[in-house]
Amino acid sequence: MKDLKFQTAEQTMKHSNVKGGGDSDFYTNHNKGFAMAINGFRISVQWGPGNYVDREVRYDDHDAPMQHNIWGCDTAEVLIWGRNDEPLFNLVPFDFDTEEYDKEMFDAQGGHIDQVFGHCSSDCVAKMIGCLASCGDNDPRRAIAQIYNANC
Repeated sequence: MKDLKFQTAEQTMKHSNVKGGGDSDFYTNHNKGFAMAINGFRISVQWGPGNYVDREVRYDDHDAPMQHNIWGCDTAEVLIWGRNDEPLFNLVPFDFDTEEYDKEMFDAQGGHIDQVFGHCSSDCVAKMIGCLASCGDNDPRRAIAQIYNANC
């Protein structure tokens, strides 16, 4: 057995099985979600404590998913990264005193004002994945917001 007292945390922990630190097309996250690459985008679908999901799961112990072989939920939180590795959707600045906001950003994002989409059904997530897969070079933000508003 190795003597671990002279090793760094990085040397003893296996954060990922991906060699060279690159991203895989698919990966999981602490038994509570997955992410996948689609057409240059990356979608993260999470359903664990701390995510915008069903109340009984959202407020559970943070380590609860790791204590089960199977962890499930009826809704999920979605975050989509753009082709530039930045979130595809961003918080739309809003001034509560003047009630002014960035209308151009608001319109470009199809009226969605947050980075994540909470409480998504499995049908909604499937449609978002389909939209990303088929959008070609077009900006999918308005279509994604429309899918969310119609299905979640």
